[in-house]
Amino acid sequence: MKKPTQPADPVESLTAEFFRDYPDYSFCRNLAANVKNQLVSHANALALLGHKARAARENRVEIESKLNTKTLLANGQTLRLSELSLRQVMNLEDRALKEALEFYFKHPYAHGRTRRARWLPRLVRTFFLSVTVGHARSRNIELDYGAYFRMLKML
Repeated sequence: MKKPTQPADPVESLTAEFFRDYPDYSFCRNLAANVKNQLVSHANALALLGHKARAARENRVEIESKLNTKTLLANGQTLRLSELSLRQVMNLEDRALKEALEFYFKHPYAHGRTRRARWLPRLVRTFFLSVTVGHARSRNIELDYGAYFRMLKML
């Protein structure tokens, strides 16, 4: 006998819908909550996402150059995040690792760490972020892991 399926959380389904257009999980989750709480209409939310996505496409070069200049302070050294390997990111001190994960949570496709090609299995597309999130969790770094894992499923 099959168990009845739970109806999908409307905030999560809206978040997934919005995330496909504009990959900033926190922004999309907040926007979905605002739609659910009727602070903004679904049509206005889609219009806002359209404006943000269009602006991101038009300013892609400037945005990428800005993201490539992101630095972290670790062990008294300033390190450019885009130049760090997976092993180097995993070896960062807790504060710097948390900062790196928060950056990639906001910009999951930055530095080519996550692939956009849907023909690749999710494990391959999200390998860098999955390993980094798992490593941070094993080190008990305080992060919203539920949100990270939900985002990884959407990538």
